[in-house]
Amino acid sequence: MGVPTSTFECDVAIVGAGSAGVAAAIGASRTGARVILVERYGFAGGAATTSSVLAYCGLFVNTANARRVVGGVATEVLAALEKLGVDTAPIRLRSTGNWIVPLNPEALKVALDRTVTISDIQMFYHATLCGVTVARDMVAAIDICGDFGVARIKARAFIDASGEGNLWHLAGHQRRGSQQPLQPASLPIRVGGVGTGWQKNRDAFRIASEIYNAQDPTIRARSNGGVVLEIPSSSEVWWMALDLDADPTDAVSFGRTEVAARDASWRLVCALRKAGGAFGDAYVALTGPRIGVRESRRPVTVRQIQAEEIVTGAIPDGAIALGGWPMEIHYSPGVQEYIAVGGKGFFGIPMDALRVAGISNLLVAGRLIGADTKAFGSIRVMGTAFATGQAAGVYAAHMVASPDAVRFADVRRSLEAQGAIVDL
Repeated sequence: MGVPTSTFECDVAIVGAGSAGVAAAIGASRTGARVILVERYGFAGGAATTSSVLAYCGLFVNTANARRVVGGVATEVLAALEKLGVDTAPIRLRSTGNWIVPLNPEALKVALDRTVTISDIQMFYHATLCGVTVARDMVAAIDICGDFGVARIKARAFIDASGEGNLWHLAGHQRRGSQQPLQPASLPIRVGGVGTGWQKNRDAFRIASEIYNAQDPTIRARSNGGVVLEIPSSSEVWWMALDLDADPTDAVSFGRTEVAARDASWRLVCALRKAGGAFGDAYVALTGPRIGVRESRRPVTVRQIQAEEIVTGAIPDGAIALGGWPMEIHYSPGVQEYIAVGGKGFFGIPMDALRVAGISNLLVAGRLIGADTKAFGSIRVMGTAFATGQAAGVYAAHMVASPDAVRFADVRRSLEAQGAIVDL
């Protein structure tokens, strides 16, 4: 790593501008903190914009009527999408009964940019975390690198919203906090050249999977044709049928897996053309630029959410956010299970699940928060990540203001003032 040529200072530094990182940055800024947000790509959005995971899951309780369980920054992002002419009305999946909000990735990039820029946040795009300085039990600074060289960011509180736990890892934690094996990844495909009326008969996707799987590929497609959604304000279709084992922390194997996945996506869409109908002219409009990773590093936090808490819909003391997505557990490529949320259909996420064990000024958000293997299948989704991100940002700002005595009641009031939902 090169020697830093410039230094920046702030109150709260956040790594990763997915839904968790964006919400954390806005939450901290509106609580009075000076904020720097670091993102490796040239746009925000995380898995939604880098991996074509084009649906916000977890914003609503799984009931007959869509009942919102996540507000605050998430609501503002949806409003920004509406201003761009994108319909954000939730739809209910016939297969599981879950409510989701389909996304247009290009519109989402603009909506997130607009939502971030109205807050006083210093944004570093095209910046990769490359070093962490730890003094005693605290992170003192992080180093980022890019075309600008190497820069150092000093802050009083830090939030790891990287998805991969990169800040936590570079702070000296070599081991994962989760059990193996990892939940498999998926490669969603944006399909263009689709004719009208395809929604009336989706058998073509099942037939395409059969044609493709008959070739005995290394990466098999879901035999039922996978999940298919219409991308709002476009003529493209979102198709998720390819699941694969992938670990982004393994530099060699992950690159090979991405090569194989892209090849598989091309072959699968070729099979879709052979299925005919509205898909005779179908083509791969986009993959990536990254596989949709569900799980990699799992930081060790002060507390873990347990599966039993989700099954019973428990609201523990110190709950700072709510979750409503079922435990969606992917055991192996193409094999998954949904376990419903009990109680009233939602559960509480305690602040201690966001606090890293052993580092007093480091928080985590999104799919990095503490949860056991099954509970992880619920907390990792992007809708819930908005809630945990905003909570982490607000808590971090209070840590900076009152380092010796953060009061839960004050954090809760700040979240409620920002429109976050902490109780129903």
